[in-house]
Amino acid sequence: MPTLESQHLQTSRLDLVPIVREHAARMFEVLKDPALYGFTEGAPPTDANELGCRFERWEKRLSPDGTELWFNWAVRESPSGKFVGHLQASVTSGYADIAWVIGTLWQNRGYATEAAKAVMEWILKLGVNEIRAAINPDHVASIKVAERIGLRRTEIFSGREIVWASSPRRA
Repeated sequence: MPTLESQHLQTSRLDLVPIVREHAARMFEVLKDPALYGFTEGAPPTDANELGCRFERWEKRLSPDGTELWFNWAVRESPSGKFVGHLQASVTSGYADIAWVIGTLWQNRGYATEAAKAVMEWILKLGVNEIRAAINPDHVASIKVAERIGLRRTEIFSGREIVWASSPRRA
């Protein structure tokens, strides 16, 4: 398991820090917007405590059945320190599924692409062979992010979502 310190990622405009329960109050303000869930099966957290409980489960960095590593980052603008969203990666032995959520107020600034690139580079350094993202076919903004980070549409479906994937690396 990578150390928490090694999970701190930086880009030119963003800091990505491993999510902990203490982020819930500030992240609730970003994630409570129902507009963020229009293309997903998720729903906004009902309050900061519910979000804190979710973050506490994520802090374990391991799925309940022990088959996946779970990495979750709070995305902050630097140098303002404002939380603007989060990224997730579920890592298995063969690939990693990633997902991004950027708050409505901070969309259309390239933050999702910038943060997703940083996460993708970090995951590849772990020795993961392929990166995937399941995206609603109507979610044009997320499709653009996937394309910008080098993912390509596949013919694989995950529920209603289409899987986008990087080319598998050869060992």
